[in-house]
Amino acid sequence: MFTRTLTLIWIFFILVAGCTYSAHAFLYNQVIHFTPLFDPTFADLLITTDFNWTSRFFWIQKFGHMTAFGIMYILVLSSIQKEKKSLIICTVFALITEIMQLFFGRNGRFYDVGIDFIGIFVSFAVCHFLLRGYIITRQSEA
Repeated sequence: MFTRTLTLIWIFFILVAGCTYSAHAFLYNQVIHFTPLFDPTFADLLITTDFNWTSRFFWIQKFGHMTAFGIMYILVLSSIQKEKKSLIICTVFALITEIMQLFFGRNGRFYDVGIDFIGIFVSFAVCHFLLRGYIITRQSEA
């Protein structure tokens, strides 16, 4: 029960962080402000020219994407105990959050889904091999 509650809180955190108007204000000043936009431009999901390789904030954001969704995978896995289903749930949620950002004046991008997936997959791989090692160890002890 605690794990599911923690999972829902984490999902809520991702939604708030992803949909608040300014990622910079959220991260540095803890400002949460929503600006609903009812006619988003869905083509913005395809933009790939806004990579700012030299921006420290850009890298902090992308690391945050990977970390947030990696943690989400671990929490979802702990809640439902199914690796592949957890992988699918987290990846679909990553896609949904990028689309939702468009409705709040944020820059939803498909490439961010890929960055989210890196975090999800790293957590998947770590959990898979840790669980596999635990099961093999337990079987050899029996």
